[in-house]
Amino acid sequence: MKLSKIGFAVVSLLFSFAFATTAQQGSGFGVKAGMNYNTSGKYFRDAESVWKDPLGGVGYHAGVFYTMNSYDIYLRPELVYTETRFNTGLIDAEARRIDAPILAGIRLFRVINVFAGPSFHYTLDDNFLPDNSSDFNSRLRMGYQFGMGVSLGPVGVDLRYEREFNDQKFKFDRVFGQDQSFRSQQIVLAVSLRVFGP
Repeated sequence: MKLSKIGFAVVSLLFSFAFATTAQQGSGFGVKAGMNYNTSGKYFRDAESVWKDPLGGVGYHAGVFYTMNSYDIYLRPELVYTETRFNTGLIDAEARRIDAPILAGIRLFRVINVFAGPSFHYTLDDNFLPDNSSDFNSRLRMGYQFGMGVSLGPVGVDLRYEREFNDQKFKFDRVFGQDQSFRSQQIVLAVSLRVFGP
């Protein structure tokens, strides 16, 4: 009986130490949501489009994340549902997908975050890729993200740039005998809240 009490005390002490270490480093699980703007990469033309139709290329996203800290360096995997939209000149293209970025970052002055990392995308549904999309695209794609943000306690705001590595083709371009393609790239603004953790 005495041995079990000692074992329980040791386990409790180790758990408390681990929790205190995590608390000091700011690790934890959280939720995030925000807006994303699909850009062509030609920012002056995009700015003109935004001026004419502010919500034309705006989508949204929501998801969860887990931050693992070691002093001022951290690793942050995320799982996010994203809806994107943009105008091709012929149709309003829309897509729904699951994103899984894995970001490595560093904290500066305790409140500023700078980060980058790979991002994996799985397209659930769209209205612009070829029906036999396996000929041109895989529904599972890869890209990268980088950006910076500000964190005040459990609340954070970040702005990031995202781009896929490979081009995609529109299904309606095949009808006109054209060989046009695009590479998905977005400006992403997000607000996050750490739910579990300090």
